Amino acid sequence: MKSELWAQDYARDGYLVVEDCLEPGLLGHLRDAVAQITQDPDRLPDHLKRWLDFERDYVRGHAQYNDLTAGEVGNALRNIMELPLFHPDFARLIWHEPLLDVLETLFGGGEFAFHNYKCIVKAARVSSRFCWHRDLPYLYHSGPNLITTMLCLDDMTEANGATVVLPGTHRVPLESVGPKDTDIPEADLPDVPRRTVCCPAGSAVLFHVNLIHGGGPNRSDAPRRNLISIWSGQDTYPITAARYAYQGVMPRSHDAARQLQSRMTLERIAG
Repeated sequence: MKSELWAQDYARDGYLVVEDCLEPGLLGHLRDAVAQITQDPDRLPDHLKRWLDFERDYVRGHAQYNDLTAGEVGNALRNIMELPLFHPDFARLIWHEPLLDVLETLFGGGEFAFHNYKCIVKAARVSSRFCWHRDLPYLYHSGPNLITTMLCLDDMTEANGATVVLPGTHRVPLESVGPKDTDIPEADLPDVPRRTVCCPAGSAVLFHVNLIHGGGPNRSDAPRRNLISIWSGQDTYPITAARYAYQGVMPRSHDAARQLQSRMTLERIAG
């Protein structure tokens, strides 16, 4: 069965690619919705602009990851946090059944919770490379039972800065992962083969939050945009005061109270 292969591949490698997770109509709609944000981000209202990370600001503080200057990258975006606040269709992705099917398989059941949605933008010709890192130190949870998902709005290719993973590096003790893993020097990487995750638009890429990964810059003429969501499994809880829009919703839970919360939340988004 397909679900058995998903679980086996994920357990072995720490990541999984599932093609055709977004049907063409929805894919086009989501591309248009992201383009409305990226085409002129400086004009967005302050209550939305506060969730934007600009490439120019990143380059000022991390010049080693880009061969361009802050002035040369223009007003390109790097990251759109709190994506569900920008358009209700992004919020409805929390209930996207094809992705939930894969998550339920990998978590081994329906008791997993939504954490947040954002959009990583690798703007054409100007984006920085991504340092080698693990996601867990950024998430501030009590354990590693979390999954990062990427919904690819564009083809991921070597030319546009596809994600590169180090398979198997998710199998480490919790106590060995810390702040140092937010930027891992090349010399400290384990000696394992690297894989560039190339896949067509509409694919989902899921990986364990302890998997080491990074990515090159985008010097192609096309953007590379991924919708990123984080999901937490059982016995894994946030340890800071920070909370995100719709965090904690459990769209596949079998608990009656959780089902009610999920249904009422979706109805509220629909208006």
